[in-house]
Amino acid sequence: MKSPLLKNVLAAVLGYVAMFAVSFPLFSLMWMVLGADDAFQPGSWQVSGAWIASSIVLGLIVSTAGGFTCSKLAANRTGVAILVGLVIVLAIVALLPDGSTAPGVRPDDISMLDAMTSAEQPNWVLWINPLIGVLGVLGGAKFEESRR
Repeated sequence: MKSPLLKNVLAAVLGYVAMFAVSFPLFSLMWMVLGADDAFQPGSWQVSGAWIASSIVLGLIVSTAGGFTCSKLAANRTGVAILVGLVIVLAIVALLPDGSTAPGVRPDDISMLDAMTSAEQPNWVLWINPLIGVLGVLGGAKFEESRR
């Protein structure tokens, strides 16, 4: 691949794909371990403290994997900068209200898909997610660079 820009863009996209590939099984496992009773506050769509704490840790792991992957494949640090920008833009989009939360009391037995689409997180969690993503991406990139 001759163009460093193209290589960096592709590395950033693949870094984001790696984040998804790591995220889905980890968050699915967390859902299986916690279940609805521990993932949510009683009778509510508000996520629990256990879910918030676990998701912060998993968010760091996921974004670290993305930063590592991107740094490994990129022509230079610009690839990591592109991934950081992508993480920030997508996190800002996630801040936009989508109206998908379920109304009323949460039933005891819900699917993971219902949980994903209806969960309500405190605003402060939504605002720190971009920070967690950026820190993880930069940490993963730094770790990969230290291995060279």
